Amino acid sequence: MKKGILPFLVFISFLSSSQSNNLQYFYSQAKEAYQAGDHPKFYEMIMQAHNLHPYHQGILYQAGLAAALTNKPDESIQYLNQAIQINAEFDLSVNDLKSLESRADFLKLKDLQKELLKPIIHSDTALVIKDRTLHLESITAGESSGIFYLGSIHKRKIIKVDRQGNTTNFTSSAQDGLTSVFGVKIDLRKKVLWVCSSPMPEMENYDSTARSAVYKYDIKTGKLIAKFYPDHPAKEFVFGDLALNNKGEVFVSDSKNNIIFRANEANGKLEPFFTSEEFWNIQGLTFSPYGKYLFIADYIKGIFRLDVQEKRLTSVTPDFDLSTKSIDGLTYYNNSLIAIQNYITPMRVTRYFLNDVNDKLTHYEIIDRAHPAFNEPTIGCLSGQQFYYIANSQWSGYDEQHSLKPLDQLQVVVILYSDLGE
Repeated sequence: MKKGILPFLVFISFLSSSQSNNLQYFYSQAKEAYQAGDHPKFYEMIMQAHNLHPYHQGILYQAGLAAALTNKPDESIQYLNQAIQINAEFDLSVNDLKSLESRADFLKLKDLQKELLKPIIHSDTALVIKDRTLHLESITAGESSGIFYLGSIHKRKIIKVDRQGNTTNFTSSAQDGLTSVFGVKIDLRKKVLWVCSSPMPEMENYDSTARSAVYKYDIKTGKLIAKFYPDHPAKEFVFGDLALNNKGEVFVSDSKNNIIFRANEANGKLEPFFTSEEFWNIQGLTFSPYGKYLFIADYIKGIFRLDVQEKRLTSVTPDFDLSTKSIDGLTYYNNSLIAIQNYITPMRVTRYFLNDVNDKLTHYEIIDRAHPAFNEPTIGCLSGQQFYYIANSQWSGYDEQHSLKPLDQLQVVVILYSDLGE
């Protein structure tokens, strides 16, 4: 895109109304100043917007332009580097950046951009599911090799898949009050399947009065054992993922209120376990061995580590520039975290390696980037040393009224896998 100012495509639902209004105001003022050629005001206003939302790639890019236009080249390079680590398609050839063209660090930045855009493919296709209307979000390995359970957003059900790709309904649509199924996790020791579900406009027969809940199913019979509703005054919840610790206790992330709930099987309630003002939009959850730490993916800010016993939250910071933003699914494996990042450009699946005390990311490996099967990858699971994940959840498969697009505009479901032992 050749224009200097990009459309303001930012999710701001996690900001307070006053912050949201201020962000919109400063961004609009920056745009007006840019169009008027008032570069000092453009810089001043975009920096105000950046102070409110320091993680938004579009604002970071605008900050880079504004700094270049006000003779702050070092600052410009810094912001542009942060921006392309999130969206590598930002245009570095615009006239606003001409003052940087002779700088070695800017040429290096352009080379980095080319590298970030290159596809990397390590995964193979594990399964193809032909029903294009499912909109699958999550997957968990089943009770034997080659068996998987998957959760459907649109059809409001759980399906079971065998190694040949044959599918059967584990539940029927909306059974037991199921709404859009986000997370599925199996507890092989107890032979139960845990499911988190929340009403979404994209689901079949949408009902805004339906309730978010966590479900516990018997794997063998498919019967509902228990259903847990949140014990909290908030009226709306979006349960995006769940995780089991080594004791089989179930924790679920609520991205609407940024609360982590725990299922209390003694009283049948879903109880608030932890929240923090540090959170902006929590998504994936995964435990370290023995359940000491719960790793939390904040879609905006990156990765956090919660000491479960002490309820102490730590930001897990990277020792590199690659962005840890936009993580949906998060899976712990052998002192590393496998992150599915689906609102960066290009989308990727990244393995981030932890230090010995699990509070820093020391290095990373790209499992897949710009894979041709990608259409918003979401959540994955381990089966031994193999990592399986949904490659194309297809949140883009709806029109403006949240109705499914025609079948010829939808895709078959692709499950990819990568051998982590190789």
